[in-house]
Amino acid sequence: MGWILLLALAALVAAVVAAARRGLANLQDSREDAWQALESQLEKRHAHMIQVVGLCARLMKYESDTLDRVTNSGSAVIAAARRRNMPALAAADKTYRAAAESLFRLSANYPQFGTSRAFKALHQRAVTLDARVDERREQYNGVVGVLNVRCRAFPYSIVARTMGMRPAAYLS
Repeated sequence: MGWILLLALAALVAAVVAAARRGLANLQDSREDAWQALESQLEKRHAHMIQVVGLCARLMKYESDTLDRVTNSGSAVIAAARRRNMPALAAADKTYRAAAESLFRLSANYPQFGTSRAFKALHQRAVTLDARVDERREQYNGVVGVLNVRCRAFPYSIVARTMGMRPAAYLS
């Protein structure tokens, strides 16, 4: 009779471990999907701003400092994203947003841009892409939050260690 209980307990433990492993693997996949979506939006935003900078460079010849800041900070965002360096990505994104805002503020001083519907559409597209980046960041941070809680909770913590998983960094 005792060996039946022991066998049942072993089966229960095996089922719990298998379920925890499957749940952690699914969360890891969700984190990867969320990261890919975020990285995709960052690349779209960068490509769009390269077009905006190219257009602005034709008329804003004396604003090369601002144009360079937008281009360089956009490249820094992409580089940090590819390295998955969250602190560097957060800092680069903050710098990028300040540079892009400065560019659009300066462009308002140029009548060619102020009256152009096409340029207003480009500006609106940049705002939309920024909002999408923010949405993807929230999605990524949400998945990371669940994954981190699971990696610290019993029995997931034991299974996570055997899988080599650690809590992931948030993107602030």
